[in-house]
Amino acid sequence: MKIKLTRRQAIGGVAGSVAAQVVSAQPVGGAGSVEINWIDGAPPETTCAVSWGVPWPRGEVRAAQAFSLANANGKAYPLQQWPLAYWPDGSVKWTGFATVAGSDATGLRLSKRQAGATGAATANARIVASEDAGAVSIDTGAMQCRLPRQGAFFIASMTVGGVEVARRARLVCTLEDRSALSGNQAGNRSIRYEDFTSRVNLVTLEQTGPVRAVVKVEGVHKADQGTREWLPFTVRLYFHAGCAQVRLVHTIIFDGDDRKDFIRGLGLTVSVPLREEMHNRHVRFSGEGDGLWEEPVQPATGRRALALPGAAQGSTLFADQLAGKRLPNRDAFDARGKKLLADWAVWGEYKLVQPTPDAFMVQKRTNPQSCWLDAAGGGRASGMVFAGDVSGGLGVALRNFWQSFPASLEVTNAASGEADVSVWMWSPDAPAMDMRHYDTRAHDLDSSYEDVQPGYSTPHGVARTSELMLFPTAGLPSREESVAQAKLAARPPVPAATPAHLYSTKVLGIWSLPDRSTPVKKAIEEQLDASFDLYHKEVDQRRWYGFWNFGDVMHQHDGPRHAWRYDVGGFAWDNTELGTDMWLWYTFLRTGRADAFRMAEAMTRHTSEVDVYHLGRFAGLGSRHNVRHWGCGAKEPRISQAAYRRFFYYLTTDERTGDLMREVLDSDRKTIEIDPMRLASPLKTKLAFPGRVRGGPDWLAFIGNWMTEWERTGNTKYRDKIIAGFDSVANMKYRFFTGPDSLMGYDPATGKLFPLSEDGFGGYNLTTIMGGAEVVFELNELIDHPGWKAAWMQYCRLITARADVVLRDMGSGTEGDDGRFGGAGRLSGYVYAKTKNVAFAKKALQQLAGAGPDRPRLAVTKLKGPAVLNPIDEATGVSTNSVAQSALHAIELLELCRDQIG
Repeated sequence: MKIKLTRRQAIGGVAGSVAAQVVSAQPVGGAGSVEINWIDGAPPETTCAVSWGVPWPRGEVRAAQAFSLANANGKAYPLQQWPLAYWPDGSVKWTGFATVAGSDATGLRLSKRQAGATGAATANARIVASEDAGAVSIDTGAMQCRLPRQGAFFIASMTVGGVEVARRARLVCTLEDRSALSGNQAGNRSIRYEDFTSRVNLVTLEQTGPVRAVVKVEGVHKADQGTREWLPFTVRLYFHAGCAQVRLVHTIIFDGDDRKDFIRGLGLTVSVPLREEMHNRHVRFSGEGDGLWEEPVQPATGRRALALPGAAQGSTLFADQLAGKRLPNRDAFDARGKKLLADWAVWGEYKLVQPTPDAFMVQKRTNPQSCWLDAAGGGRASGMVFAGDVSGGLGVALRNFWQSFPASLEVTNAASGEADVSVWMWSPDAPAMDMRHYDTRAHDLDSSYEDVQPGYSTPHGVARTSELMLFPTAGLPSREESVAQAKLAARPPVPAATPAHLYSTKVLGIWSLPDRSTPVKKAIEEQLDASFDLYHKEVDQRRWYGFWNFGDVMHQHDGPRHAWRYDVGGFAWDNTELGTDMWLWYTFLRTGRADAFRMAEAMTRHTSEVDVYHLGRFAGLGSRHNVRHWGCGAKEPRISQAAYRRFFYYLTTDERTGDLMREVLDSDRKTIEIDPMRLASPLKTKLAFPGRVRGGPDWLAFIGNWMTEWERTGNTKYRDKIIAGFDSVANMKYRFFTGPDSLMGYDPATGKLFPLSEDGFGGYNLTTIMGGAEVVFELNELIDHPGWKAAWMQYCRLITARADVVLRDMGSGTEGDDGRFGGAGRLSGYVYAKTKNVAFAKKALQQLAGAGPDRPRLAVTKLKGPAVLNPIDEATGVSTNSVAQSALHAIELLELCRDQIG
């Protein structure tokens, strides 16, 4: 029997979105061969380096298995591989790969190499890394780089073709001291600035050859005048064989006092040697799309034209100069030409400032004693600057440049023997960074849905990660080459296995491929599409951008204002609340949509850094949703959990995300210091255990952290902590219904859980809806624990039952077999998938039939005129909680109950 939903019911009940194609779940290619696609639909326009992860079915790939990569014509590409995760039987679960590829990389296939076969694909591309007491040195064949182990510079030199083209790369920060402004002295308006430069403490060669090398640099920012050290940083540098370009992943942790430390500028500066005369030096900024602003440091133009002696009447060298060609040195010109070169202005300083997501301005000046001239302007600059001469130079690009405003690019000292190229992640031309809370008093859960507590609304310990690219060159690139570099940095190519292969390996929990085989399923998929498309569009039309904001979405729409509740306590930024990250990643997994990947990637970068504490009192915990990302007093492991980050890590091999998942391994200990229910359910007597946690979302977040570390390393310590918790739950009187409010005693040393009282019983509405259900679905396939599985199945079957029903079920195990105590959605769907009891499919699929008064319908209305600031397409009253959860339910139920959806 199939459960019949009408098309109208299905449209009304689901929220989330995917692409319009049908993705087949048929086997992919021949044995040991996996199709690799570019998520944007085409290979990169220019040769570049990429890394990605591929999963394997349990037992199929052993650690010693080698692979090769070739295109549709059989061309082999250099390939480096390393294990990312293992199945419990020791077989490889995920493999990381790195290659260097270009426009001919179409029809890529990853194949198993036979034992004893030579690695011909890597024979012509090798990278050499060496270490000594003073530095790590990298030779890619196209570029040589030296990274000192200590000092102010994380790159000492970069050499291309035997010519040093960049040196002394350092991180810089300027603080704005406003203390004088807070006094009562009449007319005292002075502001003092303090400059800081990086100090390298540790350099680690994390990975080397044959295709790529990864170097991790750690340090702090140290005062140029004084002894203060603060703002810890990590910079990872990625080098690839045969490539001159270098990728940087830059992270800072804010460890200052938000009441005093106002960052006025935060960036990276690299010095570029200049050997040519002024008229052979050039500066470039990338603009919008294929746009490029380029000028010589001394433009060879004015009232008179520059020409060589004896040149034809009317001939000029200015066109050659603008084309990047070398002009003769000054000595080659006659007295007239020499006078022109002596008289024309030399422009030593340049900047492109992006103060908002919608506008930038290019300015230049001759020297610091003179004014800035407005040179050009535009909307959204792609974020690359180049400075150099016809003998060589350096391009530096900041990804998500306009999205992470206020940012700027700057070239100084271009009229000297060494220019400084700066990429400002926080522009010194913008108002200083203000990390304070939005008010000096709390506004209460009842009035504003916010949980503010003294000392808790602090940014101390939050982080921010940025991605950059360095493009050293031994000559002056063509304009087209500079544009290609800017586009490469702004939208890095991403290879990925097909959705069909990802699905076939049974990784990352339970999810479905798109299915439009019936009218109802088609309606569900259409509504999934509509939900994703809505949020993807909202990011831009609501301008959810900014250094600390980009990647997140808002929590609750405000219909009367035609806006989101950006200023109302806990209704503002979402901070992962009901699994928004997971929704976006499952959308990508099942469809391969590039827009879903880019949105999920940005969200993971944000939520794993800004919404989580990386040092200090709250290290390992995250902040609940609020007007400021760190504003809520609820500091919990559900926000910091690895379950939300694993998708990005495994699909891209991103080492920074790997660090973040390891950071939270012991977050269970932090909850002993900071009881997650200290206000909602205050302790009345002293505990007999070290602390207490909720079975969910706290403990379910812990076991997701431990599952990830176990599969990454094979370390059974963390598997055993999971099993200790399983044992505890299985032996409790009410199993996973132990409460009240899902609260249990907890010992972080052992991972054991304890009932707080003999008759403690009670569910909790947040237990499984913050990633917990997805974690358990996956863990149940990795650990065979009959007692825990019985407890979990009981919880899924009887989620709405009273204590007496649960107790009766302990003896019979058959209570509620008619589905009466089940809940609509994935838990009942899980029961059906395991038992084939149709009653639970019927209960589960009520989720798709529009059950519940708050189900969003996503009816979009076009608004313009005085009712709104800008014309918008609005879906009134949308709740991100409802949309994310509805989408997750739909994606999972399409798999769990696919044969019951008529």
